[in-house]
Amino acid sequence: MKKIRSVLIGLLSVSLLFTFAVKNEASASSASFRDITNHWAKGQIENAVKKGYVTGYPNGTFKPDASVTRAQFITMLVRALGLEHGPEGSTWYTTYVKAAKEAAIYQGDADFAEWNMNKEISREHMAWLAVRAADESLVTVESSGIKREIYTNRIPATSTDNLVIRTDEFMRDYYEGFLVHAAFERGILNGYGGNVIGLDRMTTRAQAVSVIERTLKVRSGQKLDSDKYATAEAEMVWLKTNAFTMAPHIFNDPKGDGMRKYFKPESLVFQNNFITTEINRIVLIDLDDPKDPYRKLLPPTNKLGFRGGNVGKVANDSYVMYVEYEVKTNKNPNQYLGRLQFSTNSYVPVESWTQLAAPSYLFTADDPYLAINALPLNGKGKAVTAFVIPNSGYKLYPNTDDRGRETNAADRPLAIRLFVESVGGGDYISQAVFFGTTTHHES
Repeated sequence: MKKIRSVLIGLLSVSLLFTFAVKNEASASSASFRDITNHWAKGQIENAVKKGYVTGYPNGTFKPDASVTRAQFITMLVRALGLEHGPEGSTWYTTYVKAAKEAAIYQGDADFAEWNMNKEISREHMAWLAVRAADESLVTVESSGIKREIYTNRIPATSTDNLVIRTDEFMRDYYEGFLVHAAFERGILNGYGGNVIGLDRMTTRAQAVSVIERTLKVRSGQKLDSDKYATAEAEMVWLKTNAFTMAPHIFNDPKGDGMRKYFKPESLVFQNNFITTEINRIVLIDLDDPKDPYRKLLPPTNKLGFRGGNVGKVANDSYVMYVEYEVKTNKNPNQYLGRLQFSTNSYVPVESWTQLAAPSYLFTADDPYLAINALPLNGKGKAVTAFVIPNSGYKLYPNTDDRGRETNAADRPLAIRLFVESVGGGDYISQAVFFGTTTHHES
């Protein structure tokens, strides 16, 4: 009987130790954590322990690479922020979840199921919580800049005069993408190298602490360095383009009227009674950056051409807008060949055909890139259109007032339209995808 009692007491002790480690992460001095000596997050872990929002385990370890649950991350975040909360109850994390909900950092089942708090937290969900904790002005869907009713820049106009009424689901999806992008843009999250951002990956204790430490810095007003390629990829997930991150001086010029605020995902769809074409993504590739993760989509610059050929004359100081699209339906392929095209009226033309002074279709004779700007097979299916955009050596038309008079403004209007055209050009669908103003131009 004594032996049975001894075994039961031993099992109970192990059970209590496990529960204590999960609930309160039983304290241990950071100096004694034998498993973080050479860990990349050693300094951040030690700072977090000193602040008291996370601790180690009784056996002298921190377990930096162990996974973190939703409940544990919310608990650490609430403690780090110093949010008021009640004592722990029978379900230890309830008080912390309640505090996070009251602060709108966690938004209940709209984020993820409250009943499933013991599930490992993904990087995507961690990003949502961290960004809201860093900036309390971003806790509403509307804080992403999305509006319920908008007008697209479609020609010809639709039967509702281009009015679009967005659904709750669309607005929420947009907001979630905005939060992820904000996390990378503000340096709260970084990527894994190149354009790998791993939103579906689970979070470790070390990663959680690192994110919370950066969240606290942003919350205090510090400006952190951001991972350019990861931010660009987060933008791609959010808006289906990386143009605003890869070339902000052109597409999101803070001294001009930046184009990002005017970008509408609905403008990536071209549809009438005969044809439906959708853009899957618009990749801006920096030809002057060998580390650009999307540079592999193109051959070397000396094998690229523009405007009638000119192979080898594309300058490194240029961008390529690489547009992947799909013709989903085409009831009359003889009338609609299916090619997606571009146009702009913003650039002042030059006489020389060998000077890249305006966006121009991209050409290459290099395998296996011959599919660039080829017609979709039988007017249907996936295809790519690409054009090269100069980063210098171009002029834009000046701003004018409502009477057509030049205003001498420093910024100049810039618009890029994409369109699907019928044979003969008598019928087309056009969308102004990028438009605004920029100060990046020659005077």
